[in-house]
Amino acid sequence: MATSTLRLRDFGFGVRLGLTLLAFVIVGGSVVSGLYLRSHHDNRDEQEGFTLDDIRAHYHGIRSESPMLGALERDHPEDMDAGQRRVLIDWLTGDKVRENYDNFDLGENMPEEIIAASCVSCHDSGATGPEAYPELSLRYFDDVMANSISRDINPVSPKVLAASLHAHSLALGTMCIVMVLLVALTRAPRPVVGVLAVMIGAGLLVDLGSWIPARQNAVFIYGIVGGGLVFQVGVVVSLVVVVLDLWLPQKAQ
Repeated sequence: MATSTLRLRDFGFGVRLGLTLLAFVIVGGSVVSGLYLRSHHDNRDEQEGFTLDDIRAHYHGIRSESPMLGALERDHPEDMDAGQRRVLIDWLTGDKVRENYDNFDLGENMPEEIIAASCVSCHDSGATGPEAYPELSLRYFDDVMANSISRDINPVSPKVLAASLHAHSLALGTMCIVMVLLVALTRAPRPVVGVLAVMIGAGLLVDLGSWIPARQNAVFIYGIVGGGLVFQVGVVVSLVVVVLDLWLPQKAQ
């Protein structure tokens, strides 16, 4: 029994042009979304640079003690002057860790000088000897900051999370249904269409489905990142397939 199959290439010029322009809009929106995600979550973990910890801080929260503070409170190093130890502890538990690290107004109580005199001999990337610990370097400012900050960061509130999840689920879910249907109308091989459809659907489900569980278990952060990445790749590749199919000439019958 003869059947006719509707394909995107069968539509008129105006429809194909409109779909192409909308595809560009979605790609642009994905790029802007990525930039917004970076700017919105950057330093969420209270440290420079956009890392996985920024995502973890937003959805799960971060609670960690400064490695330096923990060592000082355990009386390490044992031969450190008690007064200098107290100066460093007060500095690390204060609210001006970065500002006071090399504050010359502190004179002999400047943390940079105390650390250089009491810690760097063992805590340096090139340190050697029985007490050397080069894995935790304290020679440079960035090294010290990475090991001096105590963090107690609460995740986003449940109400804000629910509102954002509601909006994302409805908007992205609707867009994905249209996206999968468009890909299904292309001339791409059916296995390719199937893979792209699964990437879009499963990626979005894993991403959004990990938001709430991540609040209790940090392992779901990988679901957010991994699912989101698979989803975005599926969307972008699908749009490329759709645009190509809209403009590539049809095979002669």
